[in-house]
Amino acid sequence: MNSISPNAHTLPHFPPELWLRIFNLATDVPGLLSCDGPAPSDLPRPLVKAQEQRLLKESLITTKNIILVCKTWHALATEFLYRSVLVTSVASLSPLFAALDRRPSGAARSGLIGWWTRRLDVSIQDERCEASDYALLADIIRQFPNLSIVTLSMPMLPYNDCWLRQLPKPVVMALAESCGPSLRVFDCSESILRPCREDLMQLLAAASNLSVLRCPICSPGAGDKSPSARRDVPVMTELQSVSLMSVFLRDFLPSDKDANHFPALRQLTYDCIPPPFHDYTWKNFVKLSCANVTSVHLDFSLQGDSLQKELDLLTECCSSLNDLVIYLRSWTELKPNLILPPSVSYLGLHSKLLKAPAFHFQQLFTALHTISGSKLKTVRLLHADAAEDVRETYGSSLANDLADITSCITFCIEDYEGRPLLV
Repeated sequence: MNSISPNAHTLPHFPPELWLRIFNLATDVPGLLSCDGPAPSDLPRPLVKAQEQRLLKESLITTKNIILVCKTWHALATEFLYRSVLVTSVASLSPLFAALDRRPSGAARSGLIGWWTRRLDVSIQDERCEASDYALLADIIRQFPNLSIVTLSMPMLPYNDCWLRQLPKPVVMALAESCGPSLRVFDCSESILRPCREDLMQLLAAASNLSVLRCPICSPGAGDKSPSARRDVPVMTELQSVSLMSVFLRDFLPSDKDANHFPALRQLTYDCIPPPFHDYTWKNFVKLSCANVTSVHLDFSLQGDSLQKELDLLTECCSSLNDLVIYLRSWTELKPNLILPPSVSYLGLHSKLLKAPAFHFQQLFTALHTISGSKLKTVRLLHADAAEDVRETYGSSLANDLADITSCITFCIEDYEGRPLLV
């Protein structure tokens, strides 16, 4: 039995433009199909990515239900079906390429289906992925001339050197050559395979409108060139958000160490990994490129005693900083008497240790009781269940303990939804 009903004439005779508007409202995922939506979440990137994929899958299910109603809806709604493409298995690559190679029935404003695609998420985990699969992925990318958002999370090639972990060049070149000018977000922060530096620089040179770059580590390339022979970092006049690791900073430094190639930068995300890395190069980069940064997300994996060094660096170099988010291994890494950059008004805190014992929360509140920040107005605990954990741990004494703290501070302590923790 055909799942598409032939009785299209029984539907209301609305103009196609009205149906398109209705379909758009029914399937849109605000902020995930363009760079003009809500501000990025303060949660760690893996949690944000999982939430985004869930929303995209729900939108895809809605769109599939719409196109099965009748032939008219199928013709009108096909563009919404391919607005976002999510690849989660190697087996789906060949059928996807075949579908993209067909012309949509009734398409008046485009040639191939891929013309409509604005977002591509490739999240293939725990599967054997051959070189031929990456070649097919590159062919698929070439079907998308208007991609705006690309996130890649790729497994390793079989028998590939475990240190190189290089994303095959054809995939990166397909992005640069097919959709470079339209690309606004490139994210491979959760991928095992990453572009080598030379390939990434070619992509950045082609993506002059890139707004968000999340590629904190470049893969070492076989036969890497000497620093003097490497391709220079292009000036990214539209780049507003970048994710880096201080120990791998040199891959993103221009040949002129005193030049700022990210003049529009407003958000910095960086990882502190052992050993501490506070040399002149990192400090100089932050001073030159981050003077106008208003938001910093700091993934802090060191001992809490060295956190003040990071805060001092931000105080010295980021005079416009307003929002500071810190991801900690546990609440015990937040030490008493911390001094925040004076411009910070919002502090987001996230602990990677779930279901923390009572003394962890005691140390958290002790640290908040003694923290210094002249403009600090809000401290937000970013766990979805943090407020409940606090209430379960403290029980009936929570109100009194928080009352003692809040009587001596000038900022509000909130749960992840922005509600006062005491409520």
